[in-house]
Amino acid sequence: MHALPRRRFLELTLISAGAILGPIGCGSASGSPSPLDETLVFPQSVASGDPRPSSVVLWTRVVDADHPTQDLKFELEFATDSTFTHVISLDGAARRTLTAQVDFDHCVKTRVDGLAPSTTYYYRFRYTNPAGAVATSRTGRTKTAPAEDADVKVRFAVVSCQDYAGKYFHCYRHLATQDIDVIVHLGDYIYETTADPSFQVNDPARQVTFSKPAEALTLGSDSAPYQAAQSLGNYRDLYRLYRSDTDLQAVHELFPLIAVQDDHEFSDDCHADVATYTDGLMDETETPRRLAADQAWFEYMPVDLSQPPTSDWDASQPFPDELRYYRSFVFGQHLELVLTDLRRYRPDHLVPEDAFPGSVFLTQTELTQVLGALPDDALPYVNIDDYAGGAYQAALKKGAAQLAIRSTSVTGRMSVPFINASLTTLGVSKPAPIALDTAGLELGYAYHQLLKTDEFSRIGSRYVVALGPFNALAKAAYDASAGASEQLMGKEQRAWFLKTLKASTRTFKVWGSEVCFMPRHVDLSTVTLAPKALQVKISISAEDWDGFPNEREALLTELSQLDNVVILSGDLHCFFAGTPFLADDTSKRVVEFVTGSLTSTTWKAGLAALVDNDPSLPAETKFIVGGVGDLLVNRDTRPNPHLAFQNLSDNGYGVCQVDSARMTVSLFSVASSAVGTAPGALTADLSDLFSEQAFEVASGTPDLLRDNSGTRERWDIESMSWLAAT
Repeated sequence: MHALPRRRFLELTLISAGAILGPIGCGSASGSPSPLDETLVFPQSVASGDPRPSSVVLWTRVVDADHPTQDLKFELEFATDSTFTHVISLDGAARRTLTAQVDFDHCVKTRVDGLAPSTTYYYRFRYTNPAGAVATSRTGRTKTAPAEDADVKVRFAVVSCQDYAGKYFHCYRHLATQDIDVIVHLGDYIYETTADPSFQVNDPARQVTFSKPAEALTLGSDSAPYQAAQSLGNYRDLYRLYRSDTDLQAVHELFPLIAVQDDHEFSDDCHADVATYTDGLMDETETPRRLAADQAWFEYMPVDLSQPPTSDWDASQPFPDELRYYRSFVFGQHLELVLTDLRRYRPDHLVPEDAFPGSVFLTQTELTQVLGALPDDALPYVNIDDYAGGAYQAALKKGAAQLAIRSTSVTGRMSVPFINASLTTLGVSKPAPIALDTAGLELGYAYHQLLKTDEFSRIGSRYVVALGPFNALAKAAYDASAGASEQLMGKEQRAWFLKTLKASTRTFKVWGSEVCFMPRHVDLSTVTLAPKALQVKISISAEDWDGFPNEREALLTELSQLDNVVILSGDLHCFFAGTPFLADDTSKRVVEFVTGSLTSTTWKAGLAALVDNDPSLPAETKFIVGGVGDLLVNRDTRPNPHLAFQNLSDNGYGVCQVDSARMTVSLFSVASSAVGTAPGALTADLSDLFSEQAFEVASGTPDLLRDNSGTRERWDIESMSWLAAT
């Protein structure tokens, strides 16, 4: 990886726009070589991004197959019309010469300054090879943000999660017909794996491969291997492939983009520079891989990171300081869009994936300190090292292979029910099971009470976690670390985030959060179909904000004091709309919308695959997954009274509009079966495949509204129903 000077990539190509000139020629002179194929010279077409009132970033990638290792000179043209009859001077000239550097995979970003607000512009690039043959890119269209004092409507799309493998970008083709100002991408622009069987389709017609597979990680089993990007070249391959899609190219040619990362730009369920493929079986700290992923993202995204708090790519800095992209955008009087980075600064998941299921994580003394009293589900435990002279430790160590555990893990404080269950599995009568009411035994919480049954597993650690014991674990860690255990943003970003929102004078303050903020719990305590161990309240995911409940409450305390805060989030591959509120005060709330994935396997299908692929979960769990939608909104158990709308089975995107009076959000959904069908094989018109669900947030209230066949309704937390709005 080249150690390039700080901000070199953008600053050397900053351009100032000037007066409007007359038309200029773009074709080759008579007798010159034939025009070059623009799809080969500009294989990823063009893109624009990060619009400000007076500037925008333009992007392209230039390829000359005859000169693959050379920096390439080419030209930019910029105009106020698509026919380029009104060309704008760039630093006093009709064209500006740029350089596509081999160090950045021949990608170029250039910021054009001195532009008028709320104005549509057109641009194109022109490359002439040494023989004089010319290629002209497709024409891109972009638009600057309105002036900060402009009383105007702003309309934008919000998207996330666009897997390429076996999926098609019909959502982008539909989005291309919308009248919007900008697209906000909340992450998972690429997926780092080729054909992960847990959620990806192995389809030769639409598949991911690496040009140098020896540089990639090989995952999966011997019978079903797949790969994950590891080198800079691997990650560049992904962006090249994804951006070769004509539907994705079309939206980039039409609209500017504002983008942040989630996890798959680096590695699934990552935190900082740590991957999670082996669920704790080995150390997956992969700093060089993380740096490669960051550089590729920076090269291919039309982002302007030259102004604080952001910073352009700086390979001389150690992770995470080599790249900073959390930032905010002001669009007129009525919208401030605040984008965060919830991956690179976050701590590890609270429950270690390699935690031994029988180990006690909170003793009787600790539980009492954290909760104020012992909970009813606390279990007896012993120090297995010396209890009964070490007889129980010896039995479990001897049977470790049969129990599928490491013998070295059988140590310390251990749950009595776990010990007894292990003895039953081993089929031994000596030592005898320990009576649960044995005098003198203390009570605590063990990892198996989180539903963790395997020593190396995402179940019971990152997913499907028993809520009571988890909340106790989280509170203990939060108190002991003064909140650091749950600080997804890191200290510096968190301070900037709150300062920015509190200082904003825009009508609506919109937080673009990569991951879902609102809780998504299910209560199986009354579900007799569920196994006894599962008859508890469960957090379906502890990977996003549901895994950091105390920091969520702390942030919500701050956000609920501000007017018109709306959260837009992605990541989950489903649609939600709701009003997350403080635990003790439903009036302290905000509104959140979760957009579905553009193509990636939907949330419900993903849950089913998780259950199917994890042998530690009982078969009955499949029936629970089938009814998860009903469980989320059960009015008797009330696990999520804030949750007003859900669509767990479709793909799609959102379109938002903001003005002085309201913010409207339309969620456009399409069946996942259509997303898996090639464009030529679709049996219906594209417009007929999409459905729309419209919502509204009125200025001055934290209420979620919808139009139901002409009736304006408000979500009521107490009754968990839509009531006629007054």
